[in-house]
Amino acid sequence: MSDACQSSPVGILLDLAEQLRQRIDEAARSVHLTGPQAQLLMQLDHPSRMSDLAEEKACDPSSITSLVQRLERDGHVAREIDPDDGRARRIRITPKGRRTRQRFMEHVGDGSAVVQRLSDHDRLVLVSLLAPSDVPA
Repeated sequence: MSDACQSSPVGILLDLAEQLRQRIDEAARSVHLTGPQAQLLMQLDHPSRMSDLAEEKACDPSSITSLVQRLERDGHVAREIDPDDGRARRIRITPKGRRTRQRFMEHVGDGSAVVQRLSDHDRLVLVSLLAPSDVPA
């Protein structure tokens, strides 16, 4: 990274994002997933429609469909009828998916050497600074 980028908050965040992406990909491979599959499992705290998942990830719904198909084939997610609309399906994480997600998170750890160097207090401050304003820190 150039000296100008190292002294810029945006440059530092971009570098950290790249480090985290690499770590996510490595951790995903360790549990036999792709990075996008692991990230989708991270999103599934409650049953969700694929259109909502696509909107959250700001991607085309067809991308979510192929991710869900592979995760479903491997037993990490299941489709269920949406109780609000019998024509629609929701995706829910299965017990196997929860175990895989936990193993993935253990492999990811804190994400980067920079985060690992922070004290507990500084980590809380970082979370409060980076968390979207509508999500409690």
